[in-house]
Amino acid sequence: MRKMIMIDINKCGGCRTCEMICSWSHDKGEINPRRGRISVIKKEADGINIPFMCLQCDDPYCKKVCPRDAIEIDGKSGAKIIDHDKCIGCKLCLIACPFGGIAFDHKSSKMFKCDLCQAEGTPQCVKWCPKEALTLIDLDRAGVIKKEKGVQKLMEISATNTEE
Repeated sequence: MRKMIMIDINKCGGCRTCEMICSWSHDKGEINPRRGRISVIKKEADGINIPFMCLQCDDPYCKKVCPRDAIEIDGKSGAKIIDHDKCIGCKLCLIACPFGGIAFDHKSSKMFKCDLCQAEGTPQCVKWCPKEALTLIDLDRAGVIKKEKGVQKLMEISATNTEE
């Protein structure tokens, strides 16, 4: 069953705990938000924080352009995982990704991205988010959840308009 991390930007407080715990869990205890596989994009003027990571695309461009076939698909979760033994750090996947979900690691000269914490089971960013803005879901449920939230929002708007 394919999985993805769903983000609720209305809950994100911009604390960057997700970035820190991600780097800690992937980089043997080093806390460095720039090395996290998730990034919080802050739009200060609007007070918006948007956590962002690999979207685990169905037909990933990153995998298509890799000259070494270094990006593999985990059969259990559907996560796109970079095999660092095969990766040559050419950055073609970074260029190909339309969402910016891959980064270059200057230490190893390899690429890195969210792998849904395959070794851990539940992604650490999801586990440690203090506002519960991140949720690991089955990809098949993503559309249903979005529709349910849309209906709820419409009902709230309708109720507000009725009160006026």
